[in-house]
Amino acid sequence: MNSLLRTTLLLIILTLLCQVSVADEVDGFTGRDKASREAVESLEAYAVYKMGQYEEALTIWLSLASRNNPSAMINLANMAEQGQGAPRDLKKAAEWLRKAANLNDTRGQLQLGLAYEKGLGVERSPQIAAEWFQKAAEQGDSTAQFNLGVMLATNYGKGIKSCSPEQQKEAIKWLEAAAIGGHPDAKEFLEMLKALPQN
Repeated sequence: MNSLLRTTLLLIILTLLCQVSVADEVDGFTGRDKASREAVESLEAYAVYKMGQYEEALTIWLSLASRNNPSAMINLANMAEQGQGAPRDLKKAAEWLRKAANLNDTRGQLQLGLAYEKGLGVERSPQIAAEWFQKAAEQGDSTAQFNLGVMLATNYGKGIKSCSPEQQKEAIKWLEAAAIGGHPDAKEFLEMLKALPQN
């Protein structure tokens, strides 16, 4: 990374740090100030991450994760999956995703569902994947809605002709929600599913 970009990133971080310090002196420590501080720390971690300083980013995100910051947990999961800052560890990645998912973070829920669907760091289980997809889908995540709809329409991967009428009805509901939410493949999959004879 060139020195101009590095200097620019550091100036942005310093500017944000100064703003948080002024807010602390004026308002005292409030929830908004805590969020501002965490946002600055996360930005700092992202900046050093982009500069290839993975160990430093890891340290910052670990600190944020210890304060129940789900974005930091997801970043730690991604780093563990890719082996950045520490050896690759899919099990550790799944643990971080579970922590974020248990904090009701839709990204964590979706990614944990994908981990269970593919068996990455956890034992493969389409049923558990569907449970996590549903948690994110209920919060309006269109990708989770699509994944859940497909999971139900295929009877958890056994085939589209093996799903029950209840699964097909539920699949259509989630695929319609995904289509409304703008998922790029939902409308096409929904049309194909509706064209099949009802079980």
